[in-house]
Order: sequence, then C-alpha cells, then structure tokens
Amino acid sequence: MSDTPSELLARRADSFHDQVLEVACGPGGMLVSLLRYDTRRPFQEGEPMHPYLTRSLEELWGTASPTPTLAEWYYGENTLWATGWFLWSQLLRHRATGEAEALETARKCFRDLSSIFRLCRELEPGLLGKPHGGRAGPTTSFDQSACPVLFYVQFAREHGTPEEKAEAARNMADHGEYYLRHDWVMNHHGHLARINNPAHTSCMKYFACVHAAYEMTGEIRFRDAAFEQVRQLLRTGKLPWPSNPYEINHNFFYYALLSDYWLKTDLAADADWKNFIREYWVAAQASLDGGGLVRCGIYETALHAFTPYPDRWMTPEDRKTYSWQAPAKPGARRWVSSTSYPNRSICCAFAACLGLLARTHGLDDRADQPAQRILARMDDDSMRWWWDDGKLPLELKPVLNIFAPEVPAAWLCAYWLGRLQKAW
Repeated sequence: MSDTPSELLARRADSFHDQVLEVACGPGGMLVSLLRYDTRRPFQEGEPMHPYLTRSLEELWGTASPTPTLAEWYYGENTLWATGWFLWSQLLRHRATGEAEALETARKCFRDLSSIFRLCRELEPGLLGKPHGGRAGPTTSFDQSACPVLFYVQFAREHGTPEEKAEAARNMADHGEYYLRHDWVMNHHGHLARINNPAHTSCMKYFACVHAAYEMTGEIRFRDAAFEQVRQLLRTGKLPWPSNPYEINHNFFYYALLSDYWLKTDLAADADWKNFIREYWVAAQASLDGGGLVRCGIYETALHAFTPYPDRWMTPEDRKTYSWQAPAKPGARRWVSSTSYPNRSICCAFAACLGLLARTHGLDDRADQPAQRILARMDDDSMRWWWDDGKLPLELKPVLNIFAPEVPAAWLCAYWLGRLQKAW
C-alpha cells in the first residue's frame, strides 16, 4: 500500500532530520556544510576538485583576511546557515507537536552556535564568523546573519535555562556592539564592505541581528540603530524590491520572513509588511514550473512577469545581460540555467516556506497546496547543493556529488510550518 501524501511527508521529515544530524561531526558537534554526497565525508586537503569548485573560491576571496583552503572553505562555508534553519525547524516542530526530541535537537543547535561564538571570541568579541575548517573565522555574509541569530535568540527566550539565557545575553550584547563598533563594515570573503549608506534590501538581514540583540539584552541603542537603518531602506525605496527587474532566488522567502519579523516590532506601522509578503509570494509562484518547482530567471516586479533563464553556456551577450553571473576570470566558462544551478533545491524549499508564511497571514488560503507539491517533489536526490534535472552538461556532472545540509533543514522548516497550520 502506498503512502498517503501526509505519510510520505512525515517519513521524509524523519529521514531528513537524521540526514542533517548525520553530518554533525565537526568540533563540538557542529554541522559540516557542503560535503561529499555519496560518503557524507568532508572534502580532504589535497584531493582533486572540479575546476568549478576551485574557481568559485579563487574568484571570491579578497585580501582583508587569509584565504581558506578549499577543504576548509567547503567544511564551514554554510554551517551557520544550516544550523540556523535546522534550529528553526525544530522550534516549529516543538510548537506543533510538543515532542521532547524537537527541543533536544533545537538545544543542540543553540549550543553549537554558542560554541561558534566562543571560538570567534579569540578573534573579536561578538563576531559570529563562518567556521571554515571548524575554526574561528573573520568572515560573515548577509544570508548567514539573521539566520541563525534570530532563531538563537528565539530559543534562548522561549526555552533557555537560566544559564543558557545568560550566555545568550552576553553573546548578543557583544554581537550588537560588534556591528556598531565596525560602523556597518563587514568582512565578506576577505573584502571589507560597507553595507549601509546606501543599503541593499539584503542588509536588513544584518539589521535584524542588531534588533535581536536588543530583544535579548534590552539595550535601547541596538533597537534604535536597527530601526534607523530599516527606515532608510524604506525611504530609499528598497522595499519590497531591491531593483526592477530582480532575479528569482532564495531572497524572496528571506525578505518575507524579515517582513514578518518587523511586523512584530515597533516598526509595524512604518510599512505595509503584509503586502510585501504577498508580493514575494506572487513572484515565487510565477517562477514555478509545470511540476511545481522553482525556476531561476528574471522577474519584472512592476509587471509580475517571469522570464526563465536559457539552458546553455554563457555567450558574450549573456555576460552583458547576466553580468552578476559572469565569471571574474577572462575566458572562464559559466553555465546559466533555469533548472540546473546551485541552490535550486533550497530555493524550492524556501518557496514552500514562503507560501505557508503567506497562508499564516491570510494572504492565500490555498498556499499549502503548491507548498505540499514542492515538498513531495523533493526526494533524497534533491538534497544536493547542485541538483540536476537532466540538462546539466557532462563536464559539470562531478559537481553533483555535494550534499548540502541546509537543504533538508530548510525542507523541514516548510514541513513543520505546514504541520503547525494543520495543512497536512
């Protein structure tokens, strides 16, 4: 007898939970990110790597901090990201079911993040840097700021022991001070970059961290600094969209999640945050293919029109059109595709999350249906960093052998958000 849709999703939820914990083998049990799919073992120093993987690091890194080795980079590049989403998934699970295992797993993630705060303290108090090679690291990124910090604070406030709350308060006091001390200059892949004046929409991921420091500590300076920056985004027209047109990517969900976050603060009256969530959900739906999965391409925000990318090696004309995807090295080749690209899997999981978030706010009572289709389409094979739909060129096939624990973690966020809504 075949599973019902709800039974299928429940079985996958158990499997994906275990798959994330399977790679919790770094210092203190931290999640290792971007490791070999077939063995679940980290990349080793000196072993051959596909040129696409080596070029990614070579093109990214600046001079503000030492370049990690390839093995170190893939070991910890997305650890904070994966840990944060996994933590949130278990908070949702505990809210939906009350299961003790959910709280136990959430506490494991909280302790991992506290451990990374401690590791980074040897470099600078308050820094939560990417733990390349399982060590303290000086680099941060937009994506790995609000996630995991917002969920770290949520766990501490809702479930922390007195000792855990005190530790989180110390870490967040230092974390909020870190941003103000640096005057919003962050180290992105070895490049020192000012993230405000002007600020991109994604900067509110950092601003949310400073507000979370206020929530954990009560320090008014943090709240005021965060609000000042978000209000500047509103004044300069960077919300809901950074630009028109805009590329379909995981940010639609991230921006919606932060809109939901600001809606619960004293910024609630400053913008129509619910309408922003609606805008992001409309855009995500426009990108879905016939089977219900996200395609990458260009979204015209004013027209609500989506154009998928072609599936081909970039031409000189493509390099003008898709300049942000063009390789930095002259002569280097880059694949552009609507369905075969890194991070497609997490974009799909986040689209399901976005639909359920819209449903939470009464913006689409039927959003659980496309969300369920997405989650049902995502099987074990789609837990890869780069997921092939059959169009990937033969020379790029080796890059498929990378497991990305943030993908099952994000899938679990959508699943438990749906369970919380009794959608399945």
